Amino acid sequence: MFEFLDFEEESIENKPPLPSIIQGEIEFEHVDFGYSDDNVFIQDLNMHIKPGMKVAIVGPTGAGKTTIVNLLMRFYDVLSGQIKMDGHSINDYTRESIRSSYAMVLQDSWLFKGTIKENITFNQEVDECDFYRATKAAKVDHFIQTLPHGYDTLINEDASNISQGQKQLITIARAFLSNKNILILDEATSSVDTRTEYLIQEAMEALMKKRTAFIIAHRLSTIINSDLILVMNQGQIIEQGTHTALLQNKGFYFNLYQSQFEEAEII
Repeated sequence: MFEFLDFEEESIENKPPLPSIIQGEIEFEHVDFGYSDDNVFIQDLNMHIKPGMKVAIVGPTGAGKTTIVNLLMRFYDVLSGQIKMDGHSINDYTRESIRSSYAMVLQDSWLFKGTIKENITFNQEVDECDFYRATKAAKVDHFIQTLPHGYDTLINEDASNISQGQKQLITIARAFLSNKNILILDEATSSVDTRTEYLIQEAMEALMKKRTAFIIAHRLSTIINSDLILVMNQGQIIEQGTHTALLQNKGFYFNLYQSQFEEAEII
């Protein structure tokens, strides 16, 4: 607790907010990063993501996958180089406006005590047509209809009265409703069973359509249709390409995929 309280607060920025309309083009130009000057583990990282691309980031634990997301959202600033959004450095805009330009679906879904509708809308006024369009696209509507109070069903303090898969579908509905052009999906299906994973995968495929999406995935079977797969190890992108191309290279990704396939065969 005291360690947390001792953290330095983020500085107040005298910068303009990001424009409200974002196309979703992302560029990393010669980015170096480390949590301290003597531990720079991301060095000269370069990539260019065009609007609407589906980009998967894979690699072993500690490879730097989540760090990429933290840099995109300016939870940390790069040591050198720059990250651009729609051609402009993200350091030229406020952190708040950068972070609000993304929609996120994380491994651990966060719900609060309130109705399902309140959890999807965050208690904000929304258009009813947009709300129901989002919930149907996110595959939420089907299980909601089985509940006695529908969208007015109260979620417990610990959200124990709905399943993990249902929680994830609710967070996907939030992302649909936010209507952002850039998505971050961080291990969004890792804590559900295979049958529920298929349903969530369908909802996420619909969510990612015509949006720039960054997908951090452990199960490689969920990202084989990505436009680009970035393979990371020790902070570096060591391979990149499509699923088919990376398998043909028979490198790090090939070995990673084969090991998961063999595990699935054993199970």
